Amino acid sequence: MRTTTRFGVIGLVAVLAIGLLSAGAVAGGNSATDDVTQVGSIDASLEDEHVELDGLELSADGLPSYEIDERTYDLDSVGIQSDGVTVDVDDRTYEICSVDISLENVSVTVSDVSINGDA
Repeated sequence: MRTTTRFGVIGLVAVLAIGLLSAGAVAGGNSATDDVTQVGSIDASLEDEHVELDGLELSADGLPSYEIDERTYDLDSVGIQSDGVTVDVDDRTYEICSVDISLENVSVTVSDVSINGDA
């Protein structure tokens, strides 16, 4: 059951991150320190929502094969943070695409989901 929950959370976060990136959620600016310039960041939060994933098909080498007809997961609190990539150019540090995603009291219903590791 834990492995299934991880796949649900990973799938939800991947869909949210791809959706936010494709919507052009990129903002530039200076971070808290003056010597680091932040180039693109995503801060996303979902609270008290219900998300439905229907007809999702993922295929890639290294993934297990797994089928979900219909299942609902309740997520009390999940947070994922990534500092992105830092690049140093001419004594200046650039932080590219930091991601901060938090989910609070979210239920996820997945139906007709296929994960195939034989890509």
